[in-house]
Amino acid sequence: MNIDHICFYVKDAIATRDWFVQKLGFRSVGSSVSRSRAVEVVNAGTIYFVLCAAVDACSPVATFLQRHPSGVADVAFCVEDIAATIAHAMQHGATLLQPLQTQVQVQGTLKWATLAAGGDLTHTLLERTGVTSLLPQSTATLAAVLITQPCFNKKSSVLPVEMDDASNVGLFTGIDHVVLNVAQGELGRSIAWYEKVLGFQPQQGFAIQTTYSALCSRVMRHPASGVQLPINEPASLNSQIQEFLAVNRGSGVQHIALETTDLVQAIAALRQRHLPLIHIPDTYYAQLRQRSGLALSDMLIRQLEQQQILADWQPDTQQAVLLQTFTQPIFDEPTFFFELIQRQTSTDRSERAQGFGEGNFRALFEAIEREQMKRGSLHTHS
Repeated sequence: MNIDHICFYVKDAIATRDWFVQKLGFRSVGSSVSRSRAVEVVNAGTIYFVLCAAVDACSPVATFLQRHPSGVADVAFCVEDIAATIAHAMQHGATLLQPLQTQVQVQGTLKWATLAAGGDLTHTLLERTGVTSLLPQSTATLAAVLITQPCFNKKSSVLPVEMDDASNVGLFTGIDHVVLNVAQGELGRSIAWYEKVLGFQPQQGFAIQTTYSALCSRVMRHPASGVQLPINEPASLNSQIQEFLAVNRGSGVQHIALETTDLVQAIAALRQRHLPLIHIPDTYYAQLRQRSGLALSDMLIRQLEQQQILADWQPDTQQAVLLQTFTQPIFDEPTFFFELIQRQTSTDRSERAQGFGEGNFRALFEAIEREQMKRGSLHTHS
């Protein structure tokens, strides 16, 4: 089970497409209009984002946007055997929103169905045989676009595409993880749903608390593909997770982590595009230099400080370093944002950085708290 594509419901598909192209260096690769929605598709590496806007008031997109701000509506997974996956899901209580559909295309066959997840989030399941279009040609799901991907194969990747702008090459290679926020008390139920219905397995957990707020988090990982879905719930009324839930008017995808092979270079390029990023205080880098088992050269720390990048490592991993930073919310409301991440290999190239930057988690939490304070949504005293 791999991430096939992610669908956003937005107010203006063309304006959102232009933002991805201009700010993140994505490539516009397809568009279509049906009676209910306008669709734009953008791509970077193996990442495909489908941007949908409503054409009329009866569109499912319009209904979603009446309930929520712009954001992720569907995370689509490519599976090897969709019939077996659906049967398993139904046996464990899943709700099937779109029954199994089959479409024979020129070079292959595409099968798909859609499951309800938490809140208004859905998961479309796709099975590909041969080279098929990115999306089914059906107004019941999404309008067709002229993108091709190979059939599902654990060793394959999306067909290579040429970038229009040489500065875009290598910025992002794929999706590292997708993070869900759920209401307080719902974390256990969400963990159980992904475990029983889609076969994810619980991994490490976090409990973060600062002077002002707190959250709990649990990472879900699919054993076959390694797809990771951390799930957060608030542990205080002031939590950034609670702010997301209030503004989003329910659970949903908080952020997506985009992976790159050179985060320092990528952030430098994105700053030239004026991409808004969170601010990391100077004290973070002073503390970084004092950490036990320092895995970074002084030159690299200076580069990280200049580009405002967080770094973390485990002492027992031969210095496999995790680098990460975060954008500001990309829509009008303080809900969805992107994480930008690089998982370096160890000095002996025997292993790759794992985890989610446990050493960075508090720094990130506090950085987002500072943004909450600017918005006036975090009260620092009673």
